[in-house]
Amino acid sequence: MNTLSKQKIIFVAGLHGNERMPVEALTENGIRFILGNPRAYEKNTRYTKKDLNASFGVDHKDYECVRAKEILNEISGGALVVDFHTTASDAQPFVIVVDEKMLPLAGRTGIERVVIMRHNIKNGHALINHRSGISVEAGTHKNRSSYQTTLGVVRNVLGEKEYPVVLYEAYDEIKEPGDYKTFQMHADGFIPILSNEPEYESQGLFGLKARRL
Repeated sequence: MNTLSKQKIIFVAGLHGNERMPVEALTENGIRFILGNPRAYEKNTRYTKKDLNASFGVDHKDYECVRAKEILNEISGGALVVDFHTTASDAQPFVIVVDEKMLPLAGRTGIERVVIMRHNIKNGHALINHRSGISVEAGTHKNRSSYQTTLGVVRNVLGEKEYPVVLYEAYDEIKEPGDYKTFQMHADGFIPILSNEPEYESQGLFGLKARRL
């Protein structure tokens, strides 16, 4: 039995309240998980005051910061986290890791593309910066395929098989608006990741620059 097989896996979804497909998939199929941001989920909005997935380890009294502490208390240091998200833009599913030690877990998802987040846009305050694990971008917000991808990942990570992956490294920000398509090589010689996301664009971030490893 490998080391991963000995560790408890905890599923998390809804850190952003408008990313609903993974929550629905887990709920409707009786899979235990932590609902990240119940207040935002109820309102179908990304967050109430600030991005919950940029609030871990932040000492503040805002709801998301308090909720981040509660979530960390629910996850023991020895557990592995699989944190589900969806995107506004039309992109194929991919996995994000911030620690290369989590690549074997990423390989068990059955999702081909894995991004190593060298450039951390959450400034070290994402859930997977504070608990070992991976984030899964399961697809677009309202596409039913995101529902099915979530269930597929759950099934796969609870198994033993490790699937082949294609590795990418996100190394910088895209600061200028333009025609960017996630995982399609741009004329300027980089591969866009998380492009065409309104929340990021409102902050002057038009995606991340990545390269294939």
